[in-house]
Amino acid sequence: MAQNKAYGMANGQVTEFTAAHREFNDTPPAMQLTLTVPMSYEDIAAAYYLFINGGGLLSDLDDADWARQVLFDTLFNDSAAAIEETRLAMAEIEPSTEEHDLAQAIRARVAEIFAPVSAPAQRKRSRAKVSQ
Repeated sequence: MAQNKAYGMANGQVTEFTAAHREFNDTPPAMQLTLTVPMSYEDIAAAYYLFINGGGLLSDLDDADWARQVLFDTLFNDSAAAIEETRLAMAEIEPSTEEHDLAQAIRARVAEIFAPVSAPAQRKRSRAKVSQ
């Protein structure tokens, strides 16, 4: 799987789209995130309204696969673009400043919160003796 690809599912239809925050990101992926986002038809219509007001065309929604990509792109990547912008800004923070200390504290907390979790060790089960 390419590191810039993301996958979404809407009512059983799997859709691949480009994850904007990964497109030019040279930091290694640390995890995959799965979300379940309840959306009404009005929510989806609002996402398409944003897309069309941003330069898309109503006819772009004629292709159902493309329309699902647009939905995931709008829902995920509009927020991801802000995250990418912030990640780049954090990389430019000067050391020995309050902002740098805060950024470092946040990074440390993220490493704690999202550290890989290993499966708990399974206890050996003893077989029950069956009396004859």
